[in-house]
Amino acid sequence: MIETNIISQSFKQLQEEEPVDGGGFLVEQMNKCINEAHLLPPLVALYPDIVLEGDLSIIFGQSGIGKTIFAMQIARYIAEQGKRVLYVDCEMTPRQLGNRYETANFPSTFLRAEMDREHPAEDVLKGIEEVAVANHVEVVFIDNITALGQSLDRSSDAGTLMASLNSLKKKYNWTLVVLNHVPKMFSGNVALSLSAMQGSAKLNQLIDDGIGIAQSAIDSNLVYVKQCKWRNGELTMSADHVALYERRKDEYGNLGFVSRGFGTEQEHLSIESGNDREEIKARIRELAGKGMTQTAIAEQLGISQSKVSRLLKE
Repeated sequence: MIETNIISQSFKQLQEEEPVDGGGFLVEQMNKCINEAHLLPPLVALYPDIVLEGDLSIIFGQSGIGKTIFAMQIARYIAEQGKRVLYVDCEMTPRQLGNRYETANFPSTFLRAEMDREHPAEDVLKGIEEVAVANHVEVVFIDNITALGQSLDRSSDAGTLMASLNSLKKKYNWTLVVLNHVPKMFSGNVALSLSAMQGSAKLNQLIDDGIGIAQSAIDSNLVYVKQCKWRNGELTMSADHVALYERRKDEYGNLGFVSRGFGTEQEHLSIESGNDREEIKARIRELAGKGMTQTAIAEQLGISQSKVSRLLKE
């Protein structure tokens, strides 16, 4: 009986012992973890449904559909809210930049970095870290991931790269947004998913958020945007509720995207037939006859304003 009590008492003492860290792990009781989680500050959307503060995100899509313009528009919005933003531009030359933006009206908190061709960095990611720290930035855009010099198709290299990006994110409390392509074989008639993204599956596993952008099959001036992965928030832009944007220049001559509401992914994957086109034309004529503006017609029909104008002329 005495021996049983000693064993019982020893077991109870073992149960009440404080957790011990070790092996590179921090150990806490689950209840404490949950209570501490409830004390964390709420999530902050730096750009609604696209960029969450403190996340590592990838924006991916086909070449030529406006990923850079879309990302720069997001970066500009974030900079306008007072965040210092560094856009590492490895895509556009100064001449191309000038062709897309006729007016220099970006906020002073928006910084653009391009590679020094005469003195290139041996380690591009290390160079980005150095220049971002020197400029006290809070949000870093990298356009695009291939500039980081890793073989994205090899699982080990892709894993090392994503681990490095996550390490920078945690070390400096940065928000990181990286652009990536989808392979040329990817068809615009196939639904967006992380598997379409260029590189190893390791990329998909180690990012917080994956945002896909694709050309609409029913209007060349429209793109749709879909959340393919959204780890820390509520998924709001799925296949049944993708965001639509029209690519156009604003009153200052700057190229960008204008919101055109929402739709389903399936309708923008389908190919418009001749009958569909005539039905749209008839509907446009009907709405125009009621005195609706081209912008209002575009919003109601889920197409671009330029398409409304073109079909009206026809």
